[in-house]
Amino acid sequence: MLAIFKHTLGATGWLRAWAIYLMAFPFYFFPAGSAQPSDIYIAILIGLYILGQKFNLGTMLKEPFTRFLRFCIYLSIVNFGVFIVLLGQANKGLAWYIICAFYFYNLFVMGFALSLYKQYGKAFLYTTMYSCIMAAILQIVLSQVFGTGGEEVRGSLFFTNPNQLGYYSLCGLAIVLVLETMLKIPKLWVYSSFFLFSYLALVSISKAAMGAMIILFGVYLLANGILSMRNIFALLVVGGLGFYGLTKTEFGQTFQRNLEVRELNEADRPEEITEWQYRGYDRITNHPEYLVFGAGEGGYNRFDTYIDNHEIHSSFGTIAFSYGIPGTALFIMFIFSLLKKLPWYYLIYSLPLFAYGVTHMGLRFTIFWVALMMFPIIRMERMKVDFYKQVIARRKRAKDSEINRSKSRVAV
Repeated sequence: MLAIFKHTLGATGWLRAWAIYLMAFPFYFFPAGSAQPSDIYIAILIGLYILGQKFNLGTMLKEPFTRFLRFCIYLSIVNFGVFIVLLGQANKGLAWYIICAFYFYNLFVMGFALSLYKQYGKAFLYTTMYSCIMAAILQIVLSQVFGTGGEEVRGSLFFTNPNQLGYYSLCGLAIVLVLETMLKIPKLWVYSSFFLFSYLALVSISKAAMGAMIILFGVYLLANGILSMRNIFALLVVGGLGFYGLTKTEFGQTFQRNLEVRELNEADRPEEITEWQYRGYDRITNHPEYLVFGAGEGGYNRFDTYIDNHEIHSSFGTIAFSYGIPGTALFIMFIFSLLKKLPWYYLIYSLPLFAYGVTHMGLRFTIFWVALMMFPIIRMERMKVDFYKQVIARRKRAKDSEINRSKSRVAV
């Protein structure tokens, strides 16, 4: 616990402010779609950071920021164009400038994270990882006092809906797993993270998040040698405790009961309504012309779709339908800039983050973007290690060569 305090509330300078933001992020006080206290806090923080001329990405970290900036510029043009076309008409949805503001806000949060890493190096990794763990602990402890909140069946803790909690549990665990690959921390904290974030996923009754947890745990074991005695022991312990918790405890019984109720609720959906329609994908097939340049976000009453006056319940569906071929291409280029030159297991760690967006709209969820920034950061950290190894190897070769020359002179 001392290490957690040292790298969170005990951190120095801007790192402490970053730790406070990450720990405050899960606590929502206003309705969904509104700026939360943590949003206001980080916006002021970034403003002060920029005014203090601290914002500096450097050459190697600039590419992801620039790629996403281009995507933001394009979506702003599309959304403003839609606003002009719809002048004088009913417009169901957020105003175009608010939609754009969400993306630019997340752009600057991502840039802030990249700049902090450039300024503080590995200390930023420790602060980010331990802050996420601390945030999970805080939620679980406080939920024992204030309850799980949310809907009758699915808990949301301090978020406004269960899907946010499910997505948060997934993003938080991904951050820990990505960062721990380059940090020297007790494995106990890694295994504890699986328990902490899995607990959050179970409270949310999010099947997508729970399935992703299993994938992340499997990839972690494969990446760290599943046949090692330590991992076999961890697998038995985690599996045993998980089985006991789900079958023998009050929490487990409540989870099973809530899961059954959710399954029954979903069974009430009319049989003729497909998942494609239920998630709002049907507007893509009903209005394929928008796949060229994009329909923009907002103005949802324009579309022939099962979920009237609502956005598509999908991040990728939103990008493809709202911003067309150019927007989709720009977003794919952004994703490529994050993941290129990384080992296979980092790519698998990223998949659940994106897969969740197939059935949920998570483009305004800031912790998702924070999680994505861990990939270029870890790539930079790996490059540093490789560079140091090369320097040490060159010095060793030079030293060996000098020793050999000295021996040759002595022999002569």
